[in-house]
Amino acid sequence: MTQAHPATLLTTRVRTAVALGLTAFVFALAVLHWGHTKSGWLLWLGFVPQGWPQIAVNVVFYGCLCWLGFWFIRGTGGRERFFMVGWFVSILLSPLERVRPQWAAAFEHIGTLGLAMALLAALSLLLAPANVVASNGRTNAT
Repeated sequence: MTQAHPATLLTTRVRTAVALGLTAFVFALAVLHWGHTKSGWLLWLGFVPQGWPQIAVNVVFYGCLCWLGFWFIRGTGGRERFFMVGWFVSILLSPLERVRPQWAAAFEHIGTLGLAMALLAALSLLLAPANVVASNGRTNAT
């Protein structure tokens, strides 16, 4: 199953503006909390016993996040792909702080840089001229 054209997730200016606002908010939180690394579980379930069952649940959930990230990134193109890559770098690197606590600061900085890339990609999508299809089928940039 191949796509002739990548799907566009940020199709309207409103969606792009919401994505830009959310990305700016999360980026500001990431910058304000630099150095305050907390290495915790990705998914905390009180009813799952601690130890190997908790690790297994987290590994399965992390695998699902990786799969979701793969499909979102694969399904987009251009600046939207940069937006998705930036978000998923930030999301997927944070649980690795649990595996390598000595690298937690590096993972946090790389994740913040990924959010900065997503922020710039969303800003460029918002400022780009919109493609409007006229009734005669021609595409006019407005």
